[in-house]
Amino acid sequence: MNVIELSLPGGRSAEVGSVGPEDGEPVLYFHSPSTSGEELGAAASAATQLRLRILTVRRPSLQCDEPDRFVATVAEDAASVAELLALRRPVVMGWSGGAPYALAMSARPGFEAASVVLVSPLPGPLTGPDAVPDQSARLREVANTTSNSSWASGPSTLRDYQAVAAPWPFDASSITRPVTIWAPVEDQIVPLHLAGHLARSLPSCEIVEVPGAHDWLIENWETVLKRIRE
Repeated sequence: MNVIELSLPGGRSAEVGSVGPEDGEPVLYFHSPSTSGEELGAAASAATQLRLRILTVRRPSLQCDEPDRFVATVAEDAASVAELLALRRPVVMGWSGGAPYALAMSARPGFEAASVVLVSPLPGPLTGPDAVPDQSARLREVANTTSNSSWASGPSTLRDYQAVAAPWPFDASSITRPVTIWAPVEDQIVPLHLAGHLARSLPSCEIVEVPGAHDWLIENWETVLKRIRE
């Protein structure tokens, strides 16, 4: 994965990782809170073959003084990256806890995505009045993430998990672009019924069931990217 640093408006900066040819069709990808996008390395070969340029804004590199605005800040910074790199109508994609950021980006007024692709997506806020009902055990753990949680490996990871668990600062029903949810049927973190919960909040959504667990994407980038290219 190639990584560059971009200067953003307001004196901020962002690290952007990418795989695939620079003249490929753009895919703006939002990684899981547990990574910084390094899983894109497994997508490099398929992205090159399919002429797709997959880019991810590495969230640990972003600055935000207001933790409760982090999801909105990521969407704003990703929009700035898209403008700086002249990404016209990119496909917006999110995996796991990257899904809220992908949806926040897609809900931005004036931003036009070609489509939205979610894989094993966090199905909604995990706390607050609109918290997802009947959460899996792992999601209940994420909802209660603290600095002492074993998966919160540092301040940026803690910020990320707490941001996606909190009430989402956008209306999913405002997203009019078609959304595809890839739902592994053995996913114990986001079971099928929770993928369906998210799908029902989106005006135009298709669920594609596939065999596998929550990390299905890592071994199946080519399957997802082929469908994007088609």
